[in-house]
Amino acid sequence: MSHPKRSYNNTSSSSSSSSGSGSGSGVGGGVGGIGGNPFQTTSNTNTSSMKKAKSQAISCSMEKNGQNNHHYEDFGTSMIVDDNNLKSESQFGVIDCTSQNPTTIVAANLSRKKATPPQPAKKPLVIKFTKGKPKPPTNFEETTWIVLKSAINAIFLKQRTPSHFEDLYQAVDSLCIHKMGGDLYQRIEKECEAHICRVLQSLVGQSPDLVVFLSLVENCWQDLCNQIMMIRGIALVLDTTYVKQTSNVLSLWDMGLHLFRRHLSLCPEVEHRTVTGMLRLIEKERLGEAIDRTLLNHLLKMFTALGIYSESFEKPFLECTTEFYAAEGVKFMQLSDVPDYLKHVELRLHEEHERCLLYLDSSTRKPLVATTERQLLERHTSAILDKGFTMLMDGNRIEDLRRLYALFSRVNAFELLRQALSSYIRGTGQGLIMDEEKDKDLVSSLLEFKASLDMIWEESFSRNDVFSNTIKDAFEHLINLRQNRPAELIAKFLDEKLRAGNKGTSEEELEGLLDKVLVLFRFIQVSASVDLILFVIFKDPSCLSLLFLLCRPIFFHISAYNCH
Repeated sequence: MSHPKRSYNNTSSSSSSSSGSGSGSGVGGGVGGIGGNPFQTTSNTNTSSMKKAKSQAISCSMEKNGQNNHHYEDFGTSMIVDDNNLKSESQFGVIDCTSQNPTTIVAANLSRKKATPPQPAKKPLVIKFTKGKPKPPTNFEETTWIVLKSAINAIFLKQRTPSHFEDLYQAVDSLCIHKMGGDLYQRIEKECEAHICRVLQSLVGQSPDLVVFLSLVENCWQDLCNQIMMIRGIALVLDTTYVKQTSNVLSLWDMGLHLFRRHLSLCPEVEHRTVTGMLRLIEKERLGEAIDRTLLNHLLKMFTALGIYSESFEKPFLECTTEFYAAEGVKFMQLSDVPDYLKHVELRLHEEHERCLLYLDSSTRKPLVATTERQLLERHTSAILDKGFTMLMDGNRIEDLRRLYALFSRVNAFELLRQALSSYIRGTGQGLIMDEEKDKDLVSSLLEFKASLDMIWEESFSRNDVFSNTIKDAFEHLINLRQNRPAELIAKFLDEKLRAGNKGTSEEELEGLLDKVLVLFRFIQVSASVDLILFVIFKDPSCLSLLFLLCRPIFFHISAYNCH
């Protein structure tokens, strides 16, 4: 409670100045009792100005410190003093005019140095939160849903939404803030389900043309994807708050896919015609017709997104592939020779691989290729070898043999190919070895035969060690079919070449020929080799040094045998 201010007026009459120091009842009276009035304005101008400046400084200091102010108008005329703040002002260095001699007050004011006024203490910033959230209007949820429902229906009808996107977004946000996200989610799901059911039912009994029908299904799927994405854009806050915070609740996108999958299964005619149409298009492509691969790509991606690709499409697709290539394999094996059939199989495998890249799901590639290989290759490996392997080997068909090797490697048929190679070498070589009429050219024929086999091994069979050992074993069997006769023929062949020397051939060619003969000689068994050595010794002892170089491993074998 503030005290009333008391005003003391100095009348400036000369009689009041003689009232004495102890008789003044106010500031004016007290000052008049001291020998002369020190506040009198008629004294010299400088003194009066100084006094007035000091009094104004005191007043300014008190105002800055937030205290109740003493207003000293002209000291010679009037002063206003707040009794309530006299004590507090004295504590801050302001002299109490009611308790001290006026002369002392003036002297203190004159001698006092001007100091920086104390700064008020900084108060901490306090943020006050309101208790609770403001409650929405009673019909807020219903009116907001009416706006959102009209926008969703406009999206499904491919019309312009009556409200701006930002307003719709804010409406969903407001519903989520007020914990109404669960009801909103159920309402959106109900609208989506009604639309999806209506659209799929409209496809029943549509165009009998499979391509036209598949195009309708694709358009339906593309429209639904775009519409669900637009609805999700409006209700993004619902997806990131309610859906994320609630277990066993699908996102809006997954909810749309789930509804489409469920109602597609409830329309078996639509699903069956879609799968049948896609299988028919693929069959047409295999028969050489041009098809819309983009259409297939979109529909199969739809099946993948719905999670029904494996069960609804891949399984019947692989069954159709098995039937198609089983019939084709039998037909082509009867009508084509082996080289053409191998080219056809290679082409089919390439086409199926491209098919996986263009529109089939990547998970289908492995079972699809395996099915094709099984029907076109694995079921016909024996027939291929029986029908054309000898022809390929006799014709030295390097490229076709390379293709045969590569295809057989895909179905793990190397053992069959190895057996066929061994049988071919033994059969062909036996015809050379056992025909005595051809003894004259036997060594040359064996060298040519071995050279052709080596070329096939290097260029067609990828230098496979298994086939290299097969060639060696088969030749060893051939060389020793007639006991010592091949050894004698090899000795005669060496004798002729060594006697001829460099006539008609260069030294490099002669060395190369001797290396090839050495390969044949290594296939000869030890007993036949000893006979050959004895034959050369008696025939031409001058060849003994060369023969020693050729047969050094055999000499070591004989010496080791004698040591035992």
